[in-house]
Amino acid sequence: MCWEESCGNQHRGCPHFVILYYSGEKWDCGSPTCGLSSAHVHKNSRSCSCPRTYHERRRVLNLIQEPCDACKEAALAARVRRR
Repeated sequence: MCWEESCGNQHRGCPHFVILYYSGEKWDCGSPTCGLSSAHVHKNSRSCSCPRTYHERRRVLNLIQEPCDACKEAALAARVRRR
């Protein structure tokens, strides 16, 4: 699988990486069975079942000590439901 670089924030209060943007950097894996690779063997076939998704290569821009916003909202909703 080919790689695409994503830049974002890593939260230490929860295990989430929040993507801010994609840098545009892409790496070719060189595999003949990857649909995105330049070495793909079925380039002109319409019924190719090779995977066409990028793997993520993460670049951490900020290391945040708190949970992400989604986890904070989920924790608040859980506390409100208990009452």
